[in-house]
Amino acid sequence: MMRQAGGEGDRQGLFASLKNTLATLLTIGRTRLELLALEVEEEKFRLRSLWVKAIAAAFLLSVGVTLAVFCLAVVFWEHRALVFALFAALFIGGGLLLIASLKRQAAVPGKLFRHSLRELDADIALLRQRDGQPPE
Repeated sequence: MMRQAGGEGDRQGLFASLKNTLATLLTIGRTRLELLALEVEEEKFRLRSLWVKAIAAAFLLSVGVTLAVFCLAVVFWEHRALVFALFAALFIGGGLLLIASLKRQAAVPGKLFRHSLRELDADIALLRQRDGQPPE
C-alpha cells in the first residue's frame, strides 16, 4: 500500500524537524547568553581591579608629593611662599590635564560584548548560508 503525501507520517516528521530546529536555536541562544554573562563578569573584575589600583596609587602618590613639597619648603624656608605657589600651580595643571584625558577616554565607546556580537554575526551568516541567502 502506498502512503499518501501529506499524511500523518509527514506531519510527525515536520513536527520533529521543527522541534529539532527550535532546540538548536535555544541551545545557540543559551550559549550566547553564557558568553555574554562571562564577558560581563570579566569586565566587572577588570574594572574593580583598575579602580583599586588607581585609588591606591593616587593615595600613595599624594602623600609622597605632599611630603616632598613640605621638605622643599623647609629647605627653602625663606622662599616658602614661592615653593607652595609653584607646586600648587603644578598640581592644578596636572589635575586639569587628567580631566581632559578622562573626557577624551569617556568619549570613546567601550568594547564590551564584542565577542558576543562577533559570534552572533557568525551565527547569522551561517543560517543565511543554509537558507541560500548571500551573507551581508
